[in-house]
Amino acid sequence: MKYIFTKLSTVSDLGKKFNTAKSKEVRSLCKTGVSITVLANFSTQYLVNSIFTSLVLNGVDPNIYESSFDQWEFELNNPESETNRREADYTLLIISSTRLIQDRNICAHEFAMNLKSLLMRYKVKNSGEIILVLPESLRESFDQTSIFYRFVKKFRKELHQELENLVYFMDIDPLIMDFGFEQWHPSKFLLTGKFCCHPNCFPLYGNYLSTFILSLIKRPIRLVIVDLDNTLWNGVVGDVGFEGVDLDRESNGYHHLMLQSYLLSLKETGVLLAICSKNSLGVARSVFDNRKEMILKFDDFVAYEISWDPKSQGIRRILEQLNLTEAGVMFLDDSKFEREEVKSNIPDIMVPELPEKIENWCEYLVKTGCLTIGKVNEEDLKRSSMYYAETQRKNEAENHLDYSTFLNNLALVISPERVDRQNFDRVFELIHKTNQFNLTTPKYSLTELEKLTLREDVFCYCYRLEDKYSEYGIIAVFISEKITDGWNIITWLMSCRAMGRGVENAIFQHFITRTLSIDETVFGKYYPTDKNKPVSNLLTKIGFIDINGDDRLAFTVGKQKTPAASHIKDSSLDISEVQE
Repeated sequence: MKYIFTKLSTVSDLGKKFNTAKSKEVRSLCKTGVSITVLANFSTQYLVNSIFTSLVLNGVDPNIYESSFDQWEFELNNPESETNRREADYTLLIISSTRLIQDRNICAHEFAMNLKSLLMRYKVKNSGEIILVLPESLRESFDQTSIFYRFVKKFRKELHQELENLVYFMDIDPLIMDFGFEQWHPSKFLLTGKFCCHPNCFPLYGNYLSTFILSLIKRPIRLVIVDLDNTLWNGVVGDVGFEGVDLDRESNGYHHLMLQSYLLSLKETGVLLAICSKNSLGVARSVFDNRKEMILKFDDFVAYEISWDPKSQGIRRILEQLNLTEAGVMFLDDSKFEREEVKSNIPDIMVPELPEKIENWCEYLVKTGCLTIGKVNEEDLKRSSMYYAETQRKNEAENHLDYSTFLNNLALVISPERVDRQNFDRVFELIHKTNQFNLTTPKYSLTELEKLTLREDVFCYCYRLEDKYSEYGIIAVFISEKITDGWNIITWLMSCRAMGRGVENAIFQHFITRTLSIDETVFGKYYPTDKNKPVSNLLTKIGFIDINGDDRLAFTVGKQKTPAASHIKDSSLDISEVQE
């Protein structure tokens, strides 16, 4: 499991891990920084320590501001408060029912309307995301006719209605139910410590919240590769035929169908699915083609490797076909032998140690937190169809002996867009997940990125791409800032989906055509990592040259020329504006 803390964790355990996470050695390994504000109506010291520890141990270095006890409303209302001054990337607002219910005169509708007003004012100056943890069910809510049940239900309903488009909602009731209401609720600690739960629950609580924050920063898993026999169905199709595999929802097939439903729901939110199975293609497909009980269809998978080769080889071929690295890939297989073979040969892939009993699989996978989907954007909804279109492109490319002819036939079009609130989420996602085609590799926080978009001396654009097969969505980000002797490229990245099509030439042409004059110079530098070797010579290919005594490369308009991208139309430029 990805739970850093388990049900057996205690505040003492948390203290030890918190001290470890605070060390410079551990924090120096974090690749992403993030600022967080925590507002609540209960004492949050242990919870904040848990959030901090969980994020650090997952590679994120957080700067957390914790407001004073029960001062959340004052902090939001006061323009001079630290909450309003610091511009956090993520603001956690946690309203616990254990304290809310103490005020019998409070009106749920008025509370929600007042909170909406506060948060709308807050959002004017703070571009970060707001996460509202809904009031939790009370231990006394067992009787649905009681005030305890009706009170929480009313508050949740009003908050959902008024704040639906303003915040991300989090519900901790599933966590409480898993832990147990009797163990969760504070009893004496509500009065002595002003806690919303038993202190020993905070490690798990903090990890639960941090898992959601991590999913907003970057999806942990983007591709799930799955086995077939005894995984998607019960039985070995090669032995029993498609008629003999068990897909009976009233029997042993029930839990396999549950897994299929879960995987399909992930696919619908943008997670890619692929098959890696030791089988014959026709035999494997016969189940999909002939068993109407199958929830997943063969077309739900963007790639497949069905052969008798070692599964690590099949997985590598899938990644090569999809142009993906091992990071963010999960492999599911019922066989421990197959799991170990893949782990030993592809160590960067995630291979969950599935429980022996399949009835525990879905619960186990959900609790890892690796498949948590915090938000879904336009590109996510189209992702599978985009990869299907890529398969069509590759098939066409194989029919052309001349690759340039293939590119001309694609009818590629780029559409530049200034980075703004409409495309901000996708740009932020690209910045944090793009590793191969990434020249400078900075990982901006939400606030840092927003400030760049507002500066007049910064060229901050993203680029959409389309061809005759489909839209790719936003595939590239280019940011350059004005400096004393010209311009400096501070971010240049592109999705692997667009690599090998000359799009980088069209992007650079757009930049120099729209921004630079004759004899103006733009500077760039390659910052090497373990994964961005594909752009090691990007600048020289574009036309940049060495500068004596400087570790930067330079491109001067009128003196250097960038390779033409005549096969790509720039929707924002007239033909006369394109540099030959």
